[in-house]
Formats: sequence, C-alpha cells, structure tokens
Amino acid sequence: MRKITVILVLGLGLGLLLRADVSLSVSFLSSERLTVFTRDAIWNKEPQPSYSATLVLLSSFEPNRREFIVFGDIMSGRDVPIENGLWDTRKFELGMGVGKMLTVPVTLARLGIEFSLDFSAGPFAGVFLSNRYTHVGGKYVAEVERFDILGRIQYGLYAAARLRMQRFKKYLDAVDASLGFHFFIPFSNHEFNADPRARYHLFKTFAFAGISF
Repeated sequence: MRKITVILVLGLGLGLLLRADVSLSVSFLSSERLTVFTRDAIWNKEPQPSYSATLVLLSSFEPNRREFIVFGDIMSGRDVPIENGLWDTRKFELGMGVGKMLTVPVTLARLGIEFSLDFSAGPFAGVFLSNRYTHVGGKYVAEVERFDILGRIQYGLYAAARLRMQRFKKYLDAVDASLGFHFFIPFSNHEFNADPRARYHLFKTFAFAGISF
C-alpha cells in the first residue's frame, strides 16, 4: 500500500500542476476473463480460473480533452493454468495511461442536480512489481516463477465510463461523487508462455466509486 500511496500522491500533484480535475476511485466489484488467441481461433480458457482484484485509480482529466491515469491493481488468482500446471497467484500491478475524454452534460433542473457522463479511452502500460506463485497441481515448470521484469510488463488499451454527480445540494458542492466502469483490454501475455503460437490475455472489468475535485 505504500507504493500505491506514493504514486497517487505524485499523480495528485501532477493533476494540480496541470490545473485539471482530479478523480480518486476504488473498485468494489471486478470481473476477469482469460482468453486464448492463436492464428486459427480465439476462445475463453475453460475452466476459467478464479480471480479477485481491487483497482485503485487516480485520474487527472480535462472534460472533452485528455485524461492521465495512474493505477494500482491488487489481484489474486486460484487454479490458474500455466504450462500444464495449476498455480495460485498474488500480484500487484502499477501502471499508467493517457487517453482522450468525451464529456456529456446532463441537467435535471427541477431537482437542481447536474450530472456529467465521461467516456475515455487510450493506451496503458503497467508492470507487476509483486509476482508470487504457489504450485498446487499438474506439471511444475520453474520458469513460471522466474518470470523476468520484461515478462512482467503489461500493455494494451483501457476504456472507462463514469457518471459524475455535480452540485447535489450543498453537501457535495466542493466535490463530485461518481460511479462507473473501467475496462482493461490487454495485448500482452498475462503469464509465462513457452508456446509462440498462442497468447493468453486477461481481460479485466471493474465497477468503481469515487470522488472528483
């Protein structure tokens, strides 16, 4: 958590320096899907491993312009298939991304409520700073645990949809409360893979709540 705190503080400082709005969000629900890509076919790995993850995300954004994100992803997996073996995993990913944002204002004049619908997307890159494995069955391959730093790098595209509630009575006049979804679309292997003909991508979706100020 110290690493997350330091990165978020730095990101907050950058957002204030750029005079942009800043949003701090934490996920309360996640969904993961492990998908196999080959030259001939694409399919979801069955049975699917059991994952759980928490996303902490800091966004510095300018409505209808650009967004800069810094995120920490704390994730664990059970019965993850890697090289004909089964593994339990615990990971911490630290990453950042830059995207384009589209903002649609919505006003309910009678209730005195203003909303903003934010849609953003762009490339991201991250690295697993912590990468722990426990072999639980099947074939044991030592290289799985010896994944070097280049193999820990993750990259791809992110997308987000966020509903921000603005100026709701007097209590939230200084900040915006928000709810939304964040998606990670990877282009990189999630785990060690010795087969050059196949790629294993982990797609992640997070439901989150946050504040903007």
